[in-house]
Amino acid sequence: MTRLTTIATTLLLAAFALPVAADTGTTLNQVIKDGTARYYDDPQELTLAAGFWAQAGSDVTATIHHQQGYYVDKSPLDEKDKQYTSNAGRTFVVAGCVPKNLPIKGPVGSVWVACNDLDYLKDKVVESRFISCLDLFPNGVVSGLSIKEVNNRTWESFRFSCRDIAPDGGMIGTAQKSDFLFNFEREGKLYEATAASQHLTFGIFEVANALTGRKSLLQIALEHTGAATIQAAGTHARPVDDFTLSEKIPDAFGLGGMLRVDHWTCPPGMVLTGMAIGHNPDKKGNDTRPIYILGECRKLLYTQ
Repeated sequence: MTRLTTIATTLLLAAFALPVAADTGTTLNQVIKDGTARYYDDPQELTLAAGFWAQAGSDVTATIHHQQGYYVDKSPLDEKDKQYTSNAGRTFVVAGCVPKNLPIKGPVGSVWVACNDLDYLKDKVVESRFISCLDLFPNGVVSGLSIKEVNNRTWESFRFSCRDIAPDGGMIGTAQKSDFLFNFEREGKLYEATAASQHLTFGIFEVANALTGRKSLLQIALEHTGAATIQAAGTHARPVDDFTLSEKIPDAFGLGGMLRVDHWTCPPGMVLTGMAIGHNPDKKGNDTRPIYILGECRKLLYTQ
């Protein structure tokens, strides 16, 4: 185990290394707040970039552990694009109906459904803050969903749960719920969905109204399967074809045969590790309508 320390208060960084065969290091060049943990893969060495600043008067302690088994890529977010960061190890998928003016560069991770009937709401569709499971666990992956629905497509609150990845590729430990991505006043009924512990989540299943883009996210579920299946899909650059759905929540009612389904999945070989949500609050601020979910996708890695 190696330690690298600068001066003053306290900040912990944990890093999980690949075997000696890896020949790349990690350069710490992003601003990190005091008291925040950050985890990095594959460093043979940690370097503080010129101008690096954890936070005024803070210590940086970096600990490198050698890990075997499955884990996720931990490429840092781009300082400008943040939740829209897209590179070989980290990208995103958009589930649902996307207003054409959404500030996202190009189709990444999915084929988007344009919400032409929402264009007039362009000043009202807001995106929540983005939360990553890596803020909660060293190798955090989305494990559950929690929705409070007031009535059909009117929601009080939305949040998700995270668990850590075990070396064997399942989820381990107790799930931890994220902060609310939104939480309004009007009381709704709680619906929850959970992925199987022996699986990892790689996508979002959506039930929508086939007649209009406005009725997106009528129901959602998590798509999950075994770690080996996800990694094999990445190796062969093909979609996952053997998976399980969590519970579909909340209830979708009154539409009969006018439903369609969409599979919004991370690129092959990636798992779902965080979310933001776009929604349309009512004028009084009592509740909101869900529009789309922006999911974080990170590459699933394995070390023998």
